[in-house]
Amino acid sequence: MATTSSSGDRTEQGLPEEVVADLLSDDTRRRALSILADRGEPVVVADLAAAVLAAQRDIEPAAVPDADRDELTEELFIEHLPKLTATDVVAYDSMIGTVEIQRPDAVPTDPR
Repeated sequence: MATTSSSGDRTEQGLPEEVVADLLSDDTRRRALSILADRGEPVVVADLAAAVLAAQRDIEPAAVPDADRDELTEELFIEHLPKLTATDVVAYDSMIGTVEIQRPDAVPTDPR
C-alpha cells in the first residue's frame, strides 16, 4: 500500500496502488475500515454493520432498523469482507464472528 512518509514521499508497503484504490472505492468499505481503526479491537460483524449504517445516516447504532442491519451484515460477508481479508487488511474470526483491522495504514483519514 502506498503511504505518505513524514517527509511527504510516497512509499510502497505491500499493496499495489490499484488494489488500495479498489478497496477504498466503496463508501461502505471506507466507513467500515475507519470504524475498525477507531475501535482498535475486534467488532462483531452485525455491530460493524449497524455502526456503518449509523454513520451514513447520522444516527445512533441502536436506531438502525434490524432489517437494514441484517441486510448490510450479509453484504459485508458476501462482498466486502472477502476483499478485505484477501489483502490482509482485516482479519475475520469465524469462531466468534468478529472482524479486526490488521493494516491501519490502509485506513482513510476521512471516511466520506
